[in-house]
Amino acid sequence: MGFRFTTRAGHPTFVDLPWEQPLTEWDTDRLVAPVRGISRHVVRFVAYGPDLYALKELPDRLAEKEYRLLRELDERLVPVVEAVGVATGRTAAGEPLDDVLITRHLRYSLPYRALFGQASLAALWDPMLDALAQLIVRAHLAGFFWGDCSLSNTLFRRDAGAL
Repeated sequence: MGFRFTTRAGHPTFVDLPWEQPLTEWDTDRLVAPVRGISRHVVRFVAYGPDLYALKELPDRLAEKEYRLLRELDERLVPVVEAVGVATGRTAAGEPLDDVLITRHLRYSLPYRALFGQASLAALWDPMLDALAQLIVRAHLAGFFWGDCSLSNTLFRRDAGAL
């Protein structure tokens, strides 16, 4: 199967990005470097106007699976990043490349390392752990098992004094 690209309406087409290269080799003016957490996969961020998008390379059809999962969680009103698109069947010089999941960056969110890294935000540490526990419960009540529920897989955003 050849290159296939799916994006949801209301977002850029992303056709100006170098899909025929691994994300680590991308050299485009669209690349930005927001505060970010750690990831075992290659993740790059691109800007289209004021909106930022995270692009994550995933092997073996995991991008499509995560895309579907994020959309399902969103439909069940579990707070997740917005799944925007997926690129599959990418190749470089005839060699297969990993698929890419595209999500919209959650404005004003921070990874836990940014919160723990600032002593001035120490008052948020306990509420942050409480928010993570609440998120796990919400996912469970929606019928999902979160098998990799680490702080590294969670973004936090202040909202009316809560996280």
